Amino acid sequence: MKYKNFTTAVYCTVSDVNNIRDLEAFDKDFAHITDHVNVDKVYLEYYRSDQWCTKEHMLDVKDFFNKKGIKTSGGITTCGSGGEGFASFCYSKDEDREKLRKAVQLCAETFDELILDDFYFTNCRCEACIKAKGDKTWSEFRLSQKLDASKNIIMKTAKDINPNMNVIIKYPQWFEYYNETGYDPVNEAKVFDSIYTGTETRNPKYSQQHLPKYLGYFVMRYLENAAPGRNLGGWFDPFDCNYNLSSYLEQGYLTLFGKAKEVTLFCLGALRKQGPWRLMAPAIGEMFKECDEYLDKLGNPIGAAAYRPARARGENDLHSYLGMCGIPFEPCFEYPADAKTVFLSEGAAADKDIVSKMNQTMLNGGDCIVTSGFVKKLGDAFGQFANIKVTDRKAIVKEYAGTRDNGINIFGSVPGKEPVMIPQIDYCTNDIWELAGGYASFNNFPIVLRSVYGKGHICIITIPDNYGDLLNLPAAVLNVIRGLFTKELPVKLLAESQIQFFAYDNNTFILRSDLEYTESVTLEFAENVKNVKELRSGREFKINDQRQLTIPLMPMMNMLFQVET
Repeated sequence: MKYKNFTTAVYCTVSDVNNIRDLEAFDKDFAHITDHVNVDKVYLEYYRSDQWCTKEHMLDVKDFFNKKGIKTSGGITTCGSGGEGFASFCYSKDEDREKLRKAVQLCAETFDELILDDFYFTNCRCEACIKAKGDKTWSEFRLSQKLDASKNIIMKTAKDINPNMNVIIKYPQWFEYYNETGYDPVNEAKVFDSIYTGTETRNPKYSQQHLPKYLGYFVMRYLENAAPGRNLGGWFDPFDCNYNLSSYLEQGYLTLFGKAKEVTLFCLGALRKQGPWRLMAPAIGEMFKECDEYLDKLGNPIGAAAYRPARARGENDLHSYLGMCGIPFEPCFEYPADAKTVFLSEGAAADKDIVSKMNQTMLNGGDCIVTSGFVKKLGDAFGQFANIKVTDRKAIVKEYAGTRDNGINIFGSVPGKEPVMIPQIDYCTNDIWELAGGYASFNNFPIVLRSVYGKGHICIITIPDNYGDLLNLPAAVLNVIRGLFTKELPVKLLAESQIQFFAYDNNTFILRSDLEYTESVTLEFAENVKNVKELRSGREFKINDQRQLTIPLMPMMNMLFQVET
């Protein structure tokens, strides 16, 4: 039975396609997937790593799937063979440009849609590229070169052959580095018909990309705002997920929590009955059924407006580490002038007009929350808001203090999980106020600073040298930080880290635990909240006199709530 709230697809690499020879035997093998997952579409790849599929064989495979009622689209992976690391195409060489043209031609002659896997980048530094680059930076050169290939090879070839062709560019999850390898979502979204989002997070610690899991949701929302309505779905794979089956399923949950229209499972060869990932298809099928029961009860995703210009760099993956601390974000490429809460990390300092934009936000009554990296990058210009300097000195803290009187005094001593190294910030006592601080030898250092500016506030969060140490901050400090970001929501999370929080515009929200143990979390509700209901069970909860509700949250489980105001 089809899912109500999304469609699903399976990507078949050229090797997968070429291995489909005995259709009767393959039909039995493919049933291992379709017995558990309703497959609406398959992407059939013509080219990858110098391996091709013939048009004759592709037509046979396409016909097999179409007769089963499964839609078919083409696929291309623009990588070569050999080399060190991932060998991209060299767009300075006619040979590789011709490979791309031929692959697009075959897709356009066979299908009405094609997707470019997220190897459509360039990391080539051959002599031809060095010569062609000239005085440009590698980023400038690659952005220009790839935009030319997109317009004059991919789109021209596809549309000349099949004017109705829907050409999709899939973006990888490593959005922090797009511009260094030629990816340009803002301009490419104007060239391609549609885009697609890689939401793979896999293992956040023991893998090459070290991506916090919240990134799967964040990048889904970020790219939705690059091409509203034309981000066709999210895509993930089972690789590096054997250590914990829930890590594979979490990629699916976060993709769908981000409101993906379609979910693509990579790839056919990995999901078949033989091999180390045979459990993935049954598991993801059950996850799809579960999500389909409640996704239509959720509104549109909302959160603190996280402004990150398209070609920005700095404090990479910080948003996702903060997301693992229970802060909901709605990322954007353009400055969110109408937002009540705006979050600016180091990359936002690249906007030459950022000071005037911040100034207007706070004069209008909004809050700007910035990081220590943003303050340092902006330099003297930050003096418009407060006389704060991020020094080169460091402090190691493990105990923390809070305040009950907006920073006039700090109180208590709350232990953290591990020692944390932070930059020391110089600020002016009695001009700006410390809402949370960290203790060191005979001294303390600010973790959260805030001051009134205009009708709003300027808030500064000290970011540890290792962003992962944000997860070592105690709940008392994280609660202060969350309070800055979620004051517009009817509910605030009071908990330790690794509890993810997803908010929607119809007063629904999701809690998800990445802890290894069951943990009680507290929800604090606004004065206008009347009732709280858990959506899946229908159970209604009573709020205590402190406007709070404490609930146990099991590992890797989701709880969905709706509040009535």
